Amino acid sequence: HGAAQARSSSTRACVQTKYMLDATFSDLEPLPQDDGPVPVVRIAYPDGFEEVMSYFRRVVVTGECSQRTLQLSAEVIAHNAANYTAWQYRRRCLEAMHSGSSNAAREQAWREELAFCTARGRENLKNYQVWFHRRSCLARLGSGPEAELEFVAEILRDDSKNYHAWGHRQWVLSSCGGWEGEAAFVEGLLEEDARNNSAWNQRYFLLQHTADLSSLSVAEGEVDFAARYIAAAPGNPSPWNYLRGVVEPLGYSAVPRVRLLCEGLLAGDAASGAGRVAAMSLLVDVLDEGGDPAEQERARSLCDSLEDLDSLREAYWQWRRSRVGAQQPTSPYAQ
Repeated sequence: HGAAQARSSSTRACVQTKYMLDATFSDLEPLPQDDGPVPVVRIAYPDGFEEVMSYFRRVVVTGECSQRTLQLSAEVIAHNAANYTAWQYRRRCLEAMHSGSSNAAREQAWREELAFCTARGRENLKNYQVWFHRRSCLARLGSGPEAELEFVAEILRDDSKNYHAWGHRQWVLSSCGGWEGEAAFVEGLLEEDARNNSAWNQRYFLLQHTADLSSLSVAEGEVDFAARYIAAAPGNPSPWNYLRGVVEPLGYSAVPRVRLLCEGLLAGDAASGAGRVAAMSLLVDVLDEGGDPAEQERARSLCDSLEDLDSLREAYWQWRRSRVGAQQPTSPYAQ
């Protein structure tokens, strides 16, 4: 009974769409999709899709930009929100329709478009076209960052690792500003989930744009920051990877507290399993970088131990052992 109702509802919607299209575009001849004389595998499109697309192809060919073609593009998007041509055509229509409008009228049109994009976006949160169209609306409106950063924060509260939302947030920060509150925002997410690699990446992105990553004081502060999360969960790879990313370009010898962190964990009982592997792995690089023969021999010994502790990567640790001493330190602070 439920399925029958759904089919009935779909049929009514299709009939209504067809009636609307026939009435609105009575002066145009639909342009059907050309699948060739003998289609090999004909796609089973949903009801109404071919009708809408046939009219849309025609208006793309004629280049008409009007309120009815804007509405038609919305019908196309309702069928397939990933249709990049439909989103592009909406921008084209709005530009053409308001080329001679007052600034206020043009701004209102783009605000309405942003509202349309928001509604569609909430239904398609992992759709490239929706997010790109949103950027286009914001760029034309020239709005400040506050409202948009809050919009993205709302999305991330439901899905803290949404790649599209993070990319959009970085665009907003780079284009509109709002850096001053980003550290607190990211730290809040890390407090909720210290394994959120997206949040760790965002902290690094923030540093790239607001701090001097070649500064020892910045690196030392970030080591202390990462160490807090390592102490809470030594087996969490995220802060270890972040620590490497910040310190490795400077050289481990330039930031002695990295070695102290690894040695301290290995000396105590806090690190076991994955945490012990992480500390030993980093210590291998620290010892190797210095170039001291005795310390490099210890690095080889650690690789031997890691073959057993991290047996899934046994071949890697054999290779890593063979590479100890093969490279000279690249730190700008190395003597």
